[in-house]
Amino acid sequence: MCLVLTGWCANQYVSLISWYQQFRELSEFEAMLVMGSYLAGMIPALAFGGPWADRYGRKPFSLLALACSILGSFGLMVGSLHESGLYAGRIFTGFGMGLAMVAITSWVKLLSPGAAGATRAALCTSLGFALGPVISGAIVGASGSPELAYIVHAATAFAWLLLMFTTREAPALEPAGRSSRGEATTPANLQRFYRVVLPAAPWVFGMAATGFAVVPALSSGAGESSLFYTTLAVVVTMGMGTVIQPFVKRFNDLGKIRLIMAGLATSLAALLLMIAVSLSGSEILGIIAFAVAGSANGILLVAGLSQVLDLAGSADVGKLTGRFYMCCFIGFTFPTFFALWRTVAHPALFISMLAVLCVLSMLQVLRSAKYLPAAKLQEVPSSS
Repeated sequence: MCLVLTGWCANQYVSLISWYQQFRELSEFEAMLVMGSYLAGMIPALAFGGPWADRYGRKPFSLLALACSILGSFGLMVGSLHESGLYAGRIFTGFGMGLAMVAITSWVKLLSPGAAGATRAALCTSLGFALGPVISGAIVGASGSPELAYIVHAATAFAWLLLMFTTREAPALEPAGRSSRGEATTPANLQRFYRVVLPAAPWVFGMAATGFAVVPALSSGAGESSLFYTTLAVVVTMGMGTVIQPFVKRFNDLGKIRLIMAGLATSLAALLLMIAVSLSGSEILGIIAFAVAGSANGILLVAGLSQVLDLAGSADVGKLTGRFYMCCFIGFTFPTFFALWRTVAHPALFISMLAVLCVLSMLQVLRSAKYLPAAKLQEVPSSS
């Protein structure tokens, strides 16, 4: 539930981007920059939160994650007085989300050994990302007040925070400090992490961000998308990312690259659709692009996170999970770069460059398949 609540906070602003442009007079670049400022809190949390959670235990950092998420909502409320509050709120939101991703994901692994842990963590994260914009979009559509939406989140998260304070840690959780003496990740698995998993990681949230932030801008002029359409963009993108995960996990063979490659191929298809949207301005085609981009997000999240939780030693699970998500959130910068690009050149060229980079990621994963466990087993000569 903590992952759901932090994910809710993380995405409650994104469905309101066009609303802030229309009613709070933010430029497209400013609105995208507010969304991207989330990374200023996210990156330090992912970099340092994982090792700290490995060493000192997961529950304290889970509590801190939820507390920062509440502060994030309060900061966004202050944004009604001055836009600096929006930046502060997004930074707190990012810090809370980063801690949640490393501390709670590694906690889930300890409580749910095997592939189930990765699936549950990915589902909870995606569900929060999908719920946030639905709730904020509905509240703002009915009341015209984003501050009311932020209050609803803060109150819900605070109630859950109090519940977590009174709940004991599950016995399966390692005692504080124990994981630092646990099993280290092998050099072979580190090769697998850096050569197979990380090249695909930027497209996890790169596809989510382009789906719900860039496509609405491609379908209409800057700031002209309706609140309904921008909310629909996040709901369809993140909803597909959530719905598809239980279906693709049955094809998730950790010894093969097929699920990662399927996610990258779906990403490429989504980018090609976005080029068509940028040339036609079709909102119907945009909805299809939301769905395909969301599917790519869900496939790659399951594939990548499963690999990380499988290859990481008990002493490194938080650290490697943090590094994985740091690379995933590189893709979250795409909308900000897009907003800068469209001031000087046609958006289709920007999406085309992303498509080329996606193809390069596919080639890198393909040539690194030899680092997966099944490939290594095949290289061992059979005894005669």
